[in-house]
Amino acid sequence: MIYDLKESSKAVVADRSDDDRREVQKLLTGMDIEPDELVKIVRVGKKNGRDGNSRPAKVVFSGPDKVAAILKNKKKIVESLTQKISIGPYQIPLQKKILSWLRQQIEDIEW
Repeated sequence: MIYDLKESSKAVVADRSDDDRREVQKLLTGMDIEPDELVKIVRVGKKNGRDGNSRPAKVVFSGPDKVAAILKNKKKIVESLTQKISIGPYQIPLQKKILSWLRQQIEDIEW
């Protein structure tokens, strides 16, 4: 997942999708990722053009090794940009809830 990636204002979905692909490929320059390994990019959530917020972009690659490499190097990727974005793994709401619960359990342990 890529958060705060600039979202295209074009009216046609295919044009917006092409713009997203170009933006993601720009982010990943220097990484050993070929354009055909980038399977698809999907914006998650309802489009709301009034407040100017960009929807998160779910990026799908051809294999888990590419995802692992990107998550491992996300700090370098983000630091090299002028645009402020964040990169993280895709998690369904149940995973987020479980991780939050586990963090709370760890904080509650008296060492």
